Amino acid sequence: MFGYRIEANFDLAKEERRDRLIWVMGTGLCLLIVAFLIHPFPMAVLQGYFLTSLVYGDSFYVIRKDKLREPCLWKAILATIPIHAFVIIAILGLDRALPSIFLKVVVWIPTLTLVFGIEDVLFDGIVDHFCPSSAARTVGVSQV
Repeated sequence: MFGYRIEANFDLAKEERRDRLIWVMGTGLCLLIVAFLIHPFPMAVLQGYFLTSLVYGDSFYVIRKDKLREPCLWKAILATIPIHAFVIIAILGLDRALPSIFLKVVVWIPTLTLVFGIEDVLFDGIVDHFCPSSAARTVGVSQV
């Protein structure tokens, strides 16, 4: 349209979900900042909200919203919870071990972004384990 080429795997619905996720995360972050100004709380709450909403929002809402009713996806979500809890505990450990460094926004935003990338790839592997793709389901053992 209008002389611009669209990517071969472009999905408008997915892009709209990603935009909604950004708005929800931004609104939640603004509300947390206002709550922090009214009654200060540990920075770990902000970090936990940012990482959890980003990881689960992107991995399961944006990418796999059409599969949310499938039991295999819920098994994968339940399998990712201990891993994510371990990551959050590790981040809390960094907050306590290095309070003069890690509590600075300039440090924890890039760190959480890197952790998001790692968790996203890991969660994709877990989902692929629990919910094999339709192409993998059609291939029988005798065909391999």
